[in-house]
Parts: sequence; structure tokens; C-alpha cells
Amino acid sequence: MNAGKIYFFGVVAIVVLVLVYTFVFTGKKDSYISELIKFRVEKDEFFKESPDSPIQNKETFTKLNYFPPDQAFRINADLNLIKDTTRLRVGRTDGTTEYMIRYAYAVFQLGGKQHKLLLLKSSDDGDKNRLFLPFNDKTNGFDTYGGGRYLDIDWKEEKTKVVLDFNFAYNPFCTYNANYSCPIPPAQNFLDIPIKAGEKDFAK
Repeated sequence: MNAGKIYFFGVVAIVVLVLVYTFVFTGKKDSYISELIKFRVEKDEFFKESPDSPIQNKETFTKLNYFPPDQAFRINADLNLIKDTTRLRVGRTDGTTEYMIRYAYAVFQLGGKQHKLLLLKSSDDGDKNRLFLPFNDKTNGFDTYGGGRYLDIDWKEEKTKVVLDFNFAYNPFCTYNANYSCPIPPAQNFLDIPIKAGEKDFAK
């Protein structure tokens, strides 16, 4: 069986699992689950086919690994804007650094604890409606990549709350390919609980 067929049957298996989860465990079609699985399937297609994919050996690639969808990890957080305009020096995996805008703190409850995470923006302000959350948690080095994961957050200036959906947490490209340089999550963005949602470590 060639790699293309393996990939095709891998996608079919994902869709079947979605249907089982949706109808057996929830008893009805869940649009949230459908949206999440669609996102994951499209990402697998990008990693398999795109010239911009970080995957070096696309012939053997089938799919990424994920935790099952869990809406308990879709969090409504309070957004506390940061008035101090001092930029944060962020280390990168290749030993270089960059400066990012310390934009706000997201404050929320999860796992019986209150958490406070720093949300960043790129210094070039390329996307005004997106915030960046690099974070670590207690799954790092076990179920997930040891260097932490990322979350992109849709946002508008007038909002005082923000949704943190860890089901969309993803690995930096340097997880798949050492030729990439990726931001390292700041120490203050360590969650003292396991975040069993989103992308797992990549089985090379």
C-alpha cells in the first residue's frame, strides 16, 4: 500500500471516529466537534501536501496526534490589559531573541485553580486581531512536546474577555524540523496542571 493510500485511509478513520464520538457520546451532531475535526483534517492535508509544510519526509507522514476533543478546555477568560509598554525579550530555540509586545493577561479558573497567562503580540503588528499565547504545562515531555505549545487567539480591541480554546493548541514548527527557530514560552506562562487538549507530541 503506497503512502497516498495510507494517508487517505487515515483521514477516513478520523472522520469515522468523529461520527462515533458525536453520535454515541453526545447523542446529537455537535457543530463544535465537527469544526474542530475539520480543522485537524485540513491541517493534516497541509502538512502532507504543502511546500510550506515543516515535515521533511512527507512520504511517510500520515497525520498529527491529538487529545480527544474536550470542551472543558474551552475557557472564557478575563482580559486585563497591560499599560506598561515595555517589550518582552523572548528567547528562541536557535539561541537568538526577539522582542514582543506584552499586551494583556488572561485570568481564568481551570482544574480548581486560578491561572494568569501573558498574551503577546508581534512587534510588527501584522495581525491586529490576533493574540499569541506560548505556554507550558504538566504534559510537556510526556504526552506533549517538551518545549511547550502555542495558541492563537482571535480578539478585538473593545473586548474585555477572551476565549482560550486549548483544543486548538499546537506545536511549534521546530517540533517537526530542527531547521526552524521558534519562540520559547516565557517562564510565567507555565500552567501547574496538565492540559490534555490539543496537539500531542509528534512521533518522528
